[in-house]
Amino acid sequence: MIAFRRILFPVDFSKQDQEAAPFVKAMAERFHSEVFLLHAAEFMPAWYGPPDAMALEPTLNFKGLLDERREHLIQHLSADLAGLHLRTVLEVGDPAKEIAKCARQQKIELIMMPTHGYGPFRRVLLGSVTAKVLHDTDCPVWTGVHTDQLWSQKHSEWRRFLCAVDAKEVSLLQWASQFSREQKAELQVVHAVHASAPIPASQESRSLHDFLLETAQERMAKLQAEAGTSFEIQMKFGKVGDVVREAASECQADLVLIGRGVIQGVLGGLRSEAYDIIREAPCPVISI
Repeated sequence: MIAFRRILFPVDFSKQDQEAAPFVKAMAERFHSEVFLLHAAEFMPAWYGPPDAMALEPTLNFKGLLDERREHLIQHLSADLAGLHLRTVLEVGDPAKEIAKCARQQKIELIMMPTHGYGPFRRVLLGSVTAKVLHDTDCPVWTGVHTDQLWSQKHSEWRRFLCAVDAKEVSLLQWASQFSREQKAELQVVHAVHASAPIPASQESRSLHDFLLETAQERMAKLQAEAGTSFEIQMKFGKVGDVVREAASECQADLVLIGRGVIQGVLGGLRSEAYDIIREAPCPVISI
């Protein structure tokens, strides 16, 4: 059975923490989870400032600052997460690295974190910490880009999941099938037929349209044969983020389930489609 018995909830004392807290509490109550509330403190050395600030470095009371953060962490969201089996963890260092380290050391089964993006860039940016966590960790990650605007307000009720697959995600489809079955939720599956842009009905080339569709259908049939599933997969033309957003809105999905793959190369990186889906989704996303 798929169960998230240990949940990691990284916090930075922002408004987004409070907006994500109801989702964390609902998830923890559903799976009777232990929740690790982690804060990674970053202290900018005085010498990063003006040259004369270097003289102040010895006077900085780092122990006092840590004690303040520790007390703040203990009190943070105490009412929002009341009744949960809660453990607080305070670390010093880069947040993304500390989150990944905590996830490994504590055998975390789900990381839950909102992402940050502000003003007109909210649909463009994915928080850098979230992006690093998605890239550097192996466990499932729950993300809510706009937790203040998510229309799915009944955090404890799951009726319908949407799984977005590509041609190679056998394990994702199997995981989504098992998870939806165990949670007694309907599962719908969507595949974005890759094209540089949506093909307008009035201008489409039937031969191109048919070729792309037939190729996608063949790949999805092979995928399902390997996964041992028999879902009716929606085939939609367009950019992946747009396709998944529209499909999730149409079926009023409570969760979008996706795979996240690493691009092999000199620098590596989370595949761009996963970024697009997470940025655009109207409901929370669990990436596997």
